[in-house]
Amino acid sequence: MNWSLRSLYQRWGDTLKFCLWGLLLSLACYLLVHVLVNRDVTHLVPLTVDGRDSLLTVHVPHVVGDTLVRREAFAVHFNGGRGIANCAEYELLASELHGAQERAGEFARDQGVAGCPDVGDYAGSGMDRGHLVPVADLKWSPQAMRQSFLLTNVCPMHKALNEGGWAKLEEKVREWVVRDSALLVIAGPIVIATDTTLASGKVTVPSHYFKVVMAPCVRPMRAIAFIYPNGPCGGRLREYAVSVDEVERQTGLDFFPLLPSDVQQRLESPVNLDAWLN
Repeated sequence: MNWSLRSLYQRWGDTLKFCLWGLLLSLACYLLVHVLVNRDVTHLVPLTVDGRDSLLTVHVPHVVGDTLVRREAFAVHFNGGRGIANCAEYELLASELHGAQERAGEFARDQGVAGCPDVGDYAGSGMDRGHLVPVADLKWSPQAMRQSFLLTNVCPMHKALNEGGWAKLEEKVREWVVRDSALLVIAGPIVIATDTTLASGKVTVPSHYFKVVMAPCVRPMRAIAFIYPNGPCGGRLREYAVSVDEVERQTGLDFFPLLPSDVQQRLESPVNLDAWLN
């Protein structure tokens, strides 16, 4: 009997060892792919409509004029006294990047919104009509794209910013949403007392612009913010990254106010750009 077992081992031992090593290697590869490589995919969770709307709630101080204007794909908190928005907010989905709609639309006054400027108020100013909600994020809907040209979604923006750092940031957000499934984006001006105006004071020219980006489907959720001067702004993205708290400090706006205070603290206090760039 012992001789038979020894003979069997001699005949099949190498094959059994080969199979065992193959199983161990397969297990190692599985763990590498599903635990390490895909760690940014497996932790995605669905975002409900109610969850989205609660996270996109922005509290505006009572001392700041504010009219909430809702459109198909975004909402604008408009300040009629300044002739520009306090901020604009929207959800961007990875699936929306595949829309076929070509850029189309004409700048127009948002009828019925008090304090909204006319197209001519920007004429001769040397300023671009800068979108807060980008046209390129709305290729999935012709109507949403046309609505983005309403002047409630537009602010006076220096051409160097509009075509430079701001455009690069918009493109970076589109890269991030491919990985994170959905992003919540809030953008707007930062206004200070010494800002100039257009149209005899009708339209304020902001000194800076901000963008807050939040990934609601990843666990843990994360957020990052950016502040750009309204002018030439060379340099890397890292130079303009700030905490969400810093944007709140400079604007008086309160983002994600319906979240528990400890979650707000974790989201809004750090400047963890590496978590977005990796």
